[in-house]
Amino acid sequence: MVQLPARPDPSARGALAWLGDLVFSTDPAQRRCLTVLTLTAIVYGVSIAIMAYGAAEGIFALHQVQLLGAACALAALVFYGLIRSGWNRRCAEPTLAFPQALTAQTLVAGAYAITGPVHAGVMILLPLVMTFAMFDMAARHARILMVYTVALMGAVMWERSHALPQVYVPTLEAIYFVLVATVMPAVSQLSAMIRTMRHRVKTQKVELERALAHIQQMATHDDLTGLANRRHMLTLLNDHALRHARGGPAFYVAMADLDHFKQVNDTYGHAVGDEALCTFARQALLQLRNTDIIGRWGGEEFLIMMPETPPGDPNVGVERLRLALGAAIVNAQHPDLRVAFSTGLSRYRSGEAVGDTIERADRALYAAKSAGRNRTVAL
Repeated sequence: MVQLPARPDPSARGALAWLGDLVFSTDPAQRRCLTVLTLTAIVYGVSIAIMAYGAAEGIFALHQVQLLGAACALAALVFYGLIRSGWNRRCAEPTLAFPQALTAQTLVAGAYAITGPVHAGVMILLPLVMTFAMFDMAARHARILMVYTVALMGAVMWERSHALPQVYVPTLEAIYFVLVATVMPAVSQLSAMIRTMRHRVKTQKVELERALAHIQQMATHDDLTGLANRRHMLTLLNDHALRHARGGPAFYVAMADLDHFKQVNDTYGHAVGDEALCTFARQALLQLRNTDIIGRWGGEEFLIMMPETPPGDPNVGVERLRLALGAAIVNAQHPDLRVAFSTGLSRYRSGEAVGDTIERADRALYAAKSAGRNRTVAL
């Protein structure tokens, strides 16, 4: 009989999530800072564990390993406190990459000074620290860190080669110093290149997002008025029809057409005609409800979608718009010019195609035009 694996206990999973939030914070940026610090602490821990083993074998002095271990633990706790408390948010580099890297390189230099016969192996940690810091450190700080590391290691190598020449052989220390002085600038330059590439990628991402937003705006909105275009309005109407089929509110469709718009174009010019269209769009956004959606249907025609809110009259907003538009100045050079509009109103019927509702509103619009314009007819 095959035994299925036990399902994870939801309460245990919740407890682990709570513990993770408690230790690492719920803020993504702070959580990232603490995650990097945790990786650094793990490197500290592994290094101290190796040196503790060496001390147990008599390779290193136990008290020196204990002192270095205490320094590592203190550094990790201090930076954890600074980040977990939110103090790091006051800094230009919230990750505290620069002070952490300076501290780490100082501890590496300390480890180099006490590891005796295996001290050369400690040098591998120097570029590791630079790698940890390269993504979040300013270029100026990276250069300071590189100079500090080379100078500090040079001082430690010189002191050790004079104090313990039988272990820290001067000729070998000179070779090690040349390696450090060569590798650290190279890593620093590499980190600068990576930062530049990262900044370029981030900039390109922002530009791409702006371009996509602009394309989306162009694809869904009318260039002149900024209102939703015909295609987008059809999409929104179909979405509301589906929502209504699932128990959502019904809605009304109002087809509005500017009265005597051809006469405005012929008399005042197409530029003033465009201003009339924009004036209508601007007043519609001001006077209609936030839940109403208006789009330019074509030419001087506009379509308004109004969710039903019983017992309210859907024509109230349209009449408010009619009054506001009648008082609005279309063009400062022609202050007497006023525009009006006729409206055909129709309620969406459950199960029908959206096109049928629009066609009914269009018939109502023609009825409003035939009845004398500047009014609403409902069908």
